[in-house]
Amino acid sequence: MLSVKKAIFIDSVEEISVRLRNSLLFLVVSCSVIVACESKEFTKDAAESYKIAKEPYDDENYLDALTRLQEYKSRFPYSQYAVEAELLIAHTHFQLEQFEEAAAAYAQFVKLHPRHPELAFAMYRVGESYWSLSPDDIDREQEFTHKAVEEWEKLIGRLPQSSYAKKAKKLVKEGKLRIARSYEFVAKFYCKLEIYHACAFRYIKLARLYPEFADMRRNALEEASRSLMIVSEQKKEDPKSDKNIYFNKLDSGQIADLARKLKNESRNDRPPK
Repeated sequence: MLSVKKAIFIDSVEEISVRLRNSLLFLVVSCSVIVACESKEFTKDAAESYKIAKEPYDDENYLDALTRLQEYKSRFPYSQYAVEAELLIAHTHFQLEQFEEAAAAYAQFVKLHPRHPELAFAMYRVGESYWSLSPDDIDREQEFTHKAVEEWEKLIGRLPQSSYAKKAKKLVKEGKLRIARSYEFVAKFYCKLEIYHACAFRYIKLARLYPEFADMRRNALEEASRSLMIVSEQKKEDPKSDKNIYFNKLDSGQIADLARKLKNESRNDRPPK
């Protein structure tokens, strides 16, 4: 009769053997797949080769797709399918979440193929790529939000009847609101630090750039006015102070006049023309 230890040992050996057989089977199958993929070389026919280049993308194997599509574009630069390969390369970067590369690829496609049927979509995707990089948090840099809005506004101006332009309009408003809130956050930060010239400058910029947000604009003008009155007093006490970078060309009286002007403007429902 086998001892308990020997029985356990035999069971362990058998388990290891099964695992090894499964691993070897996996390797054999994997190698077969790789060989099968590698055996599909491009032919001299551009259409047939495009199908081969496109297969990894259709299979959602995006890393391989990027390599194959770029190789196809290099081998068949004047083929009618080279244009489609360019667009698929942009799609592939997007699927891989390589959003800066995707934005560049879509922008290049728009530049080179201004009459392509997918032009509106490509223009939309430039903005969407930047949007994917833009942070939701208003205390973070909104560089990519600016870029997304700018690209979508190009689409709206160029192809206003496109369904993508209609989608872009909603996102432009959302993007501008995010940027405006970011300006407001920075302005409040400077006010909290009692750096009033910087506070006023940010609030004025917010009011001028984003007048469509009426409540935010009104508050910005009021806060800018309040801050400028403090700056005016600081200037009166120390005309050569370096604490007034943004309004250093104005004397104390001129700063106070600007503060009163902004206060009056805040009471007006409509921004100045």
